[in-house]
Amino acid sequence: MDTQMLSGMRSRVVVSTLAVIAVMLALQSALSLLKFRTLAVEATSSRLQVTASAIDVVIRRAEAVGLGMHEISDLDALIERERLRDPKIHQILLLDLQGATLARSGGRNVLLEDMNEVLPRVLTSDDKTITHESGAYLYAGRILRDSSNSIMGAILISEHTDELSVKVRDTWSRLTFMYLAIFAIVAISISLFSLLQLHARKSYFRKSGKADLGTFDPKSADELQKQISKGKKVQETALLDISNLSNMSAVIKQSDQLGER
Repeated sequence: MDTQMLSGMRSRVVVSTLAVIAVMLALQSALSLLKFRTLAVEATSSRLQVTASAIDVVIRRAEAVGLGMHEISDLDALIERERLRDPKIHQILLLDLQGATLARSGGRNVLLEDMNEVLPRVLTSDDKTITHESGAYLYAGRILRDSSNSIMGAILISEHTDELSVKVRDTWSRLTFMYLAIFAIVAISISLFSLLQLHARKSYFRKSGKADLGTFDPKSADELQKQISKGKKVQETALLDISNLSNMSAVIKQSDQLGER
């Protein structure tokens, strides 16, 4: 196998290896971004659930002394106070079992656009809390239960996803830069290793090609030629002796035949 063919095969192997590595890094980057977004949504939902839990505690205390949600005074002030504690919250809704709004704080009409999709999921969910992302808003819902563990309503909190999207974009930029740097380092390392291996193989072929009589010392070459000549003379002498012995054997055999007659 000559060096040109070996170089071509090595180049194809290197390109194929780099292509596989690039695909693997791209998939890893996409999975990392998806995982980060999921974690960011869960962190945001947990923060919103803290506010919902604070409202739930006040309502449960009122229910424990015999007051229904309709009878609790200053619900709007309570919800407004909780919303102002977290400036990122866009809107808070307090709903009864039929989905009617008992108290509201923040935006007036934005949540109504998604109410038909979000509200049934909140009121019919088996979980006490739910998270739902719809368009530009992230919703966190919490079921309200009375002392007999019956559902009496729900709390629905919304937040803009603009900040979440910015975090995802920043993370995507950092991940892209990091994985490109990793790919560049791997590509340079593989290319240098391949070039070193190819150079070593070419040097070996050149050294092997020069391993003939011309590479020997002149005195050693002359001595080798003399030994070859002597060997040829010895071979010729041996062949001549064998020929003479054959002729003598034929003469002796013929004499014996004549003697027998």
